[in-house]
Amino acid sequence: MKFWLYTALRFLLFGVGFLITLFFTNSLIFAVVVGLVTGFALTYLFTPKLRKDASEDLMKALDSRKRSKTATDDAEAEDAFTHGRFADPEDLENNAEGKQDGVEDSK
Repeated sequence: MKFWLYTALRFLLFGVGFLITLFFTNSLIFAVVVGLVTGFALTYLFTPKLRKDASEDLMKALDSRKRSKTATDDAEAEDAFTHGRFADPEDLENNAEGKQDGVEDSK
C-alpha cells in the first residue's frame, strides 16, 4: 500500500512541476526534466519514512515469489551432481605458479 502511495505522490509532484514549467516556458523537454527533478527531489527530501516503507513493501512483494520446494530440491541435486566435476576458479588461481613462458607474474 505504501508503495502505491509513494508512487502516486511522485507522479503528482511530477505533474505539478511539469505543468507549471510548461505554462511558463512552452518547452516540452525542459518541462519534463523539471518535472522529473521536482518529483524526485521533493519526495526524496521530505518523505524518507514513506520511501523506506515503500521499499520494504516492494521487497515483501518480490520475496513472496520464493522458489518452490521442488525447485530448491532440484537445485541441490544439481549442485551435488556437479560438485567436484569442474575446476573451481579460485583454486586454479591459488595453485598457479605465477609463471608463464618464463615470465613471472606480479602477484
